[in-house]
Parts: sequence; C-alpha cells; structure tokens
Amino acid sequence: MTGSKGRLIVSGRWDDNVAIVDVETALRPENDGTSNAVISRPRVTPDLDLDGDGVPDARASGQPVAVAVDSAGRFAYVVCHSGDASPAAAGAYQHGHPGLVTVLDVAAATDPAHDDSLGAVVGFISTGRTGPVGCALTPDGTKLLVNCGEDAGSEDGGDEVTVIDVASRSVSARVPLKLNLDYPATEPSRHDSPHESFGRYPNPTGLVISPLGGGVAFIGNGGFSDVSVLRLDAALTGDADAEVNRVDVETGPFGMALSPDGALVAVASRESMTRPIEGGTVSLIDVARAAAGRDDAEVARVPVGGTDETDRSRPFGVSFSQDGALLVVSCFRTNVISVLDVEAAVAGRPAERHRITPAAPNGGPARPRGIVTCGRYACVIGGAKGGPGSSCVWLIDPESGEVAGTVSEVGNESYFLAAAPATSA
Repeated sequence: MTGSKGRLIVSGRWDDNVAIVDVETALRPENDGTSNAVISRPRVTPDLDLDGDGVPDARASGQPVAVAVDSAGRFAYVVCHSGDASPAAAGAYQHGHPGLVTVLDVAAATDPAHDDSLGAVVGFISTGRTGPVGCALTPDGTKLLVNCGEDAGSEDGGDEVTVIDVASRSVSARVPLKLNLDYPATEPSRHDSPHESFGRYPNPTGLVISPLGGGVAFIGNGGFSDVSVLRLDAALTGDADAEVNRVDVETGPFGMALSPDGALVAVASRESMTRPIEGGTVSLIDVARAAAGRDDAEVARVPVGGTDETDRSRPFGVSFSQDGALLVVSCFRTNVISVLDVEAAVAGRPAERHRITPAAPNGGPARPRGIVTCGRYACVIGGAKGGPGSSCVWLIDPESGEVAGTVSEVGNESYFLAAAPATSA
C-alpha cells in the first residue's frame, strides 16, 4: 500500500515537470537520500512549434514555481512563472514572461505511465498577465487566486491578483493592487532588483486566504515591505476597493502560510527589492485584527535562523504544524530550518525550539526554500541550483527537530510544493 501518508507535488522550476513523492515510501530508512519515493515526474509545460511548421519541436520552460491542490485531491494547479516561453528565452531572462497555470489530474499524475509526458495535463490557463508566483484556492474551492508579480520584460511592475474560475478554467476577474504613486519612478524598472528604481509597484509574491469573516485574502507585496489585506467577496468581483488594510513587515515578503484555524498568517520577510538588504524575521499577523483595519495586526516579529545585524538569514518559506502550535521556517542564507513555538512568539518570549542544519544530497549548501505540512511532517525543499533533478525534499518532524527522511532528484532549484490528500491505493 502506498499513499496512506499522502503525496507531495513538488515544483520543478528549471525542470519542466513536477515530482510526485510518496511520503510513506520516503520515510522508509532504506530510501533515505534516494529518489525511490518519486513516483513520477509528469510534464507541466506546453509543447512549442518554434519553426512554425505545425509540428512541436520544443518544450516550454514554464518555470513551475507553486502548486495548489483542491481539498478532494482531484486536481493540482501548477503556476508556471514563465508560461510558454522557450527555454532559451527564460534562460536569457527569467522574468516578465506571460503566466500560465497548468491543471493536472492528480490520479493521472501519480501514474508512472505519464512520467515525462503531458498525459496528466487536463488544461492550460493563461493568466493574461506576467510573472505569476503565489496562488491559493478559495475556501469553497471554486476560484484560484494568482499573483501577477511582474510586468512584461521586467522584474518590476506586478500590480494585480488574477481570479480564475476553476470550473470554466478561465479568468473571471482581475483585482488591482494599490501603487505607491508618491514614488518617483513612473514605470516598471528595467533593472534587476535590488535597485532604487523599484518602489512604485507592489510586485505580489505570497498569497493565502483565511475563511474567517466571510473570507480574507492576504497578499505579500515583495516590492514593498507590507501585506495587503483584501475582502474576498469584493476581490472575486474585481472590486478596486477590495483592499481594507496594509500590514507592515520587516522587508519584502515571500513565503506565507495560514494557521490551521485560519486565525494567523505567517510571513517570511525575504529581501528588499529597492535596497541591497535581506530580511531576518518572520511576522505573525492576526487575521481578525487585519480584516478590521487595525494597525496592530502584526502580533509578533521573530528573528529566525541565527540572523543578526551582519548575518541575515533571508527567510524564504513558512508552514504551521498540523495542530498550529509550531511554525517551521526555511532560512535560505544561513542554510538552516527554524522551528518556532507560536504561543511563545505571540507572547514575546524566546520562541525558537529547534534550529536544524540539513544536508543536501549533493554535498552543496542546503539553501532551504518552500515548505508544506503533510501530516506530522514539515516537507522542505532544498539544494542549490544545479542540473536537472538537483533539488531535494527533507521530511522533518517539527516536534523533535529530526530529519526523518530525504528525497533526492525532485527538480532544479525548486521553489514551492503542495500536499495531496492520503489515499489507499
């Protein structure tokens, strides 16, 4: 029997696929540090006809970076940062390409017969905008929200949340995010970040949705140092006034997570896009306070990963434990994973319970990134950028701080991953 502990769907990023990982297989000692738990690597990027003869002759880069899975585990939605851009185009400049969401049939994706093929793909959805990153399904599962993180040909200029109707697999609304109109720049920067020409556009990154209060969406603004708070009902209609609050964090946020009870949002402050400053803290935001427009919605800001004034940890991803008591944080720069006691953090007490330094299978720096909770385990992507299959996933027990297993060959500098519900087959 496989699948009884759930499966992971790991973005490939520089690989044009996702890796399907069986958690139960990954936890067996004999499979530690191997790819034995990888069931399949289905492709998620479209074929291209570059010479125009009507016959596909290339595979799009896609840069699959984020994944959302519906509550029934039927479909997975894979956000492709560079959409149908060719590998040459994405390799020359990874930003500012049209976005694409690939819809996977999860059951088909777990079938090894669809390894390295498009056999599990049931649809491609163009976002109509560029550089998508974060995504989240609404609590009722009928809509997928996707951040537009960039403008065409630029790392800057992201100013929208795109709403996709999952039944019709089409864009149903576009939610404009407020710009910093006082900033001297008048158009998206043509520089790479960090650069002083950034600062006009929010460049949204992370995205989570709480079901509380009728639904509240939280958008991490990587171009600023804050999080937008949107009324979900208004956002789903494209209402320009859906935003009800902004919550300041240390610096440009990236990974975000929602507590199991929907009451807290965790935000990893990764880096500034305007100045050469990396972050070193995680913020905890009270959903009810944020939705009420209060200015005290940030209830904790916790240094993580050994950060200090000269050595910044650059938090990347966050995930709550299944009971919400612990928060797991990946710290890219210091190559560690921090486990925080949430109650202690909110109370202002020392909160770091564990600081883990995992080993990458290739012997390089750990560079931990995306995290998802699957049962009792925090599943963390790591491994520096290399060739195909150079990333790994560590399965960590946040209670003990022990690495329970490592899965190799899951992508190339993979960013985020999702957990699919347990099955009996």
